[in-house]
Amino acid sequence: MSLRVLLLLIFAAALSPVLVIGGIRWASDIEREASNRREVMTLVAQEAASRAEYMLDTAPALLSLIDSIALGDPCAEPIRELIDALPAFANLGVIGAQGRILCSTQGVAPNSGYANTAWFTELQQSGARVVRSAAYQSAATGEWTFATALRRETARGAFDGAYLIGVPVSSLVAQLSRTTLGDDADLALVDSTGQVFASSHWTQLSPADTAKLGTGKPAFLELEAAEGGIRQMAVVPLAQNNLFAVLSAPKPTPIALENISAFGSFALPLLAWLLALVTAWLAMDRLVLRWLDYLRRIAGLYASGKLSVQPLRAKRQAPGEINVLADTMEEMATRIRDRTSRMEDALAARDAAMKEIHHRVKNNLQIINSLLSLQGRKLKDPAAIAVLDDARSRINALSLIHRSLYEHDNIRAVEARTFFSELTSQLDQALGAEDQGISIEASIDHDTLDADIAVPLALFTAEAVTNSVKHAFPSGRSTGKRVKVVYRVTEAEALLAVEDDGVGASIIAQTAAGQGIGATLMSAFARQVRGTLEEGASDSGGRRIFLRIPRLNGVTGAHPPLAGQGAAST
Repeated sequence: MSLRVLLLLIFAAALSPVLVIGGIRWASDIEREASNRREVMTLVAQEAASRAEYMLDTAPALLSLIDSIALGDPCAEPIRELIDALPAFANLGVIGAQGRILCSTQGVAPNSGYANTAWFTELQQSGARVVRSAAYQSAATGEWTFATALRRETARGAFDGAYLIGVPVSSLVAQLSRTTLGDDADLALVDSTGQVFASSHWTQLSPADTAKLGTGKPAFLELEAAEGGIRQMAVVPLAQNNLFAVLSAPKPTPIALENISAFGSFALPLLAWLLALVTAWLAMDRLVLRWLDYLRRIAGLYASGKLSVQPLRAKRQAPGEINVLADTMEEMATRIRDRTSRMEDALAARDAAMKEIHHRVKNNLQIINSLLSLQGRKLKDPAAIAVLDDARSRINALSLIHRSLYEHDNIRAVEARTFFSELTSQLDQALGAEDQGISIEASIDHDTLDADIAVPLALFTAEAVTNSVKHAFPSGRSTGKRVKVVYRVTEAEALLAVEDDGVGASIIAQTAAGQGIGATLMSAFARQVRGTLEEGASDSGGRRIFLRIPRLNGVTGAHPPLAGQGAAST
């Protein structure tokens, strides 16, 4: 994770108490808004209940007034005018002793009556002065109505019928204009059976919801409406009438206006938190991260060898701590540059000394070769001359290696193709192969050989080529005499082979018969490079001797460390 992200997380965590306090205040404001909403809804429901109670309680007094003014004719015309002046009431009627309607302010069917209704029977038999009916649908208007009946008596006190006045539910739950709940608020009445009047959202409450109304105290509920959705309901009971005034409104959503207004208490801490994070981000980028990136690029230049670069911009503009870091990096680069210069001078001096050593060794080998050549001219014994020629050939191979080392820039390694090509050319001249009609060829892959590997390979090649020139072509054959040096490189090994198209004389067999020491020397050279010496027939019918040298990580002659050495290094 980047430093910028880590520091941002730290700042966010450090400033989180501001958000927590703002969130607590927001939750508190939402709860306060919800509490205010419950109080407002309950107050509106209570006012609606008071209005309904007033209307229901006024009905008996109104009927008593009518009874007092209608002495002779209860269906007198002034009674109709009286009810017309009271629009909250409807259906004023006079009922006879048998339950038939004598007259009514609303048109009724002929011979209709209330003889079989519960309220008329109660009024007739119990002797009660006033009786209220359950809600019923008016035959004239079709709306739910509560009726109040006043007992009529004759002069002798006998039952003579009743005065009946209806109070429509719509008059009891008239919308209060000063409520702040919106147009979707709904005032209704609910009786003790759960039947809902004057509501567009319920007609009947479930038994479980109806049971919640029976406490006799104001309640606040959340119920699912018939059309779906949750509505909040404030319930206030009416005195004595087994009715409840109900005010319902949709439950506010999280994005409701009251919740959004409550969000203001959280918005300011949130804005301060975000502003602090942005400020911290810009400050980190401006004061720290920008300079760290600049110094990283300077370090990259140092890593590429450009040690003379100076972090001047950081020294001029960066904060003090970054300035100290820039000075330290510049001092480090200066010390590395000075140390590198001293090491390069030391390496140059060592390389010059090594080249001089190789040059002198090559000269000394040439002097030894010349001395052997002078000594050979004085010898008459062919066997002794052959021994001296073999020694001279091996000395020439060593001389070539030292010359290759001091003539190249890298004194610790030689290039395989150049090295073996020159070696075969020198062997051709030293052995007089051209005078004998023998062609010495070379087919070499590109490779870089360490000096410790090149020396035994050169001696191996000189020994094998010398053996082929001397023993592969007996006298009498004048054409088709060829010796070839082959060097092939693969990922796992390198192969150095010397093959001829001669008679196929075995070097190993000759050494075993005491005719030479070639195989002994070549076996020793193979061990020096940790290789394997093999011999067989060439494709042309001659002999082929080759050396397999292991390769590791692209280095010829390299080998894995021994188990003990590897453990010690770790």
